[in-house]
Amino acid sequence: MSEPAPDIFEEDQLLAQTARMDFAFARHVQQKALATEDTAELSDLARAYTRLTRSLRQTLALLSKLRADRAKAEREAPRRSARDLHDQAVDERTAQVQDAVERVISAAADGDEQLHTDWCHRFDREVDDWNEKPDWIVDDVDAVIRRVCKALGLPDDYAQRWRDLPDPTFFPDPEPATPEDIAAGNAAARAFTAGLRPMATDHTSARPAKPPWRPSG
Repeated sequence: MSEPAPDIFEEDQLLAQTARMDFAFARHVQQKALATEDTAELSDLARAYTRLTRSLRQTLALLSKLRADRAKAEREAPRRSARDLHDQAVDERTAQVQDAVERVISAAADGDEQLHTDWCHRFDREVDDWNEKPDWIVDDVDAVIRRVCKALGLPDDYAQRWRDLPDPTFFPDPEPATPEDIAAGNAAARAFTAGLRPMATDHTSARPAKPPWRPSG
């Protein structure tokens, strides 16, 4: 079986041609330097020869680096492809689990937006730890969903029949990521509450429902 024809890259051809011209010119200058006995001319030719040989070395080094970089990229392509496929599988599983868990949260919260928000925020905080483990994509998706729901304190009967549950109609805002964001959110909430207070007729506030899980940290 014949060997496949090698790839021919234009940049390799151009650099190789440049190197050949540099070499030819340097050899011409060397021959003129060897033939002259004029000290001034010899000095000029020597400087020209030095510049030409430096240019030749740089061209050859660049050609070698291009070929080495290309070979390295070809060696790493399979590893990169496998990593990309793994990351894609993790992302797809995460999206599927999130869809299921959001249905379970919506059903379990039963209209309690504060409780719904607390559950969603905890899922968002912890999902990056869960999806880094091998069993995230190895285990059956239903087993993963039940495991996540159990960790969040969600009812297992809802988790088992998540496909039959309706899509949620409430989608809480993401949890503030920094103390500054939290402070800004609290200030906005206080300002909004202060604006509503004069219109309120009942100042008795109901105590928010306590999530059926203990804070993780």
